[in-house]
Amino acid sequence: MMADNQLEVILKMAQIINPQIESYRHFEIDLEKLRQLPKGTLGCEVARFLDEQGFEPIASGDWIQRNHDVWHVLTGLSSSAEDEFVLQAFTRGQVFRPSCAILVLVGLISGKCALAQIIKGLKHGKFAERLIDWNPESDWETPLSEVREKLGIQPLID
Repeated sequence: MMADNQLEVILKMAQIINPQIESYRHFEIDLEKLRQLPKGTLGCEVARFLDEQGFEPIASGDWIQRNHDVWHVLTGLSSSAEDEFVLQAFTRGQVFRPSCAILVLVGLISGKCALAQIIKGLKHGKFAERLIDWNPESDWETPLSEVREKLGIQPLID
């Protein structure tokens, strides 16, 4: 698990080097509300992911940063180091993010992720619907499997 100060540094670095995507766009994760939703819905699964990891919703940065944990749930990727690198590849497949490319290279050079997984993440990101055009809040009560189908996302876990 990443320390809070490490997360702050990474978020700040991303805010500096990335073009900010819809930083003005409202997005909020109300954990109490999401915890009350039926099991298997997108919202319930996002709350479960955050609770299991001991994470609080990301409340700063642009739209993509604030949705980072939702993308974990959509892709089925955990918060492990390898899966974080794969999620960065997925994100880079979705949008131009210099920080994603840098982090993927760091993961490859350090041996913390496999090239095959990175390629898979990039491909899945390219072929999925554009997540920046989607409103997660409209699908909190929708079963996760239906949201994935609608967005063209297959879980990236093996």
